[in-house]
Amino acid sequence: MIGAVTFNRFPFERHLVSRTKKTNSRKRMLVVGLTLTSMVDMFSLLVIFLLQTFSTSPELLVVSPGVVLPTAGTGVEIKDAPVLSVGLDGIYLDQKKVGSTDEVLKDPTVLMEKLESLRELWQKMHPTQNFSGQITVQAHKDIPSTLISQIMGLLPGQNYGSIQLAVISGGGGT
Repeated sequence: MIGAVTFNRFPFERHLVSRTKKTNSRKRMLVVGLTLTSMVDMFSLLVIFLLQTFSTSPELLVVSPGVVLPTAGTGVEIKDAPVLSVGLDGIYLDQKKVGSTDEVLKDPTVLMEKLESLRELWQKMHPTQNFSGQITVQAHKDIPSTLISQIMGLLPGQNYGSIQLAVISGGGGT
């Protein structure tokens, strides 16, 4: 109350409330939703790309059990090829045991048959290409080089003439 005049506050408050209701009703209701479909598709493609990249990456060469690769000062990237591993406990072709080193050197027919079947399988899968004859040899660092050269001497008999020796790059060589 100011002087003799009394203010009634209720009609003014009603006016303000009705005014805000009118302005809110004029505005459009905008519903914003987040669609995750495109983001999930993008991440799926990214995962597929990464899996394919790493599955064909030669850096992921599996070293056979019982084989400790020698180190070398230099090296080149290995190529995708069958892997012949010469360990202290025997010889493996693509992670499958062929036999002991002495057995294979005395009678190499089992190794030769498996190499031949790998070559024939490759030629069936690539009928328009010539066989490259590539093979990767993993040899334990404590096996004498003369023994490794004897085993490598068997490989050209089955048209495996491009032999790669697997080493761990970056060492000083031992």
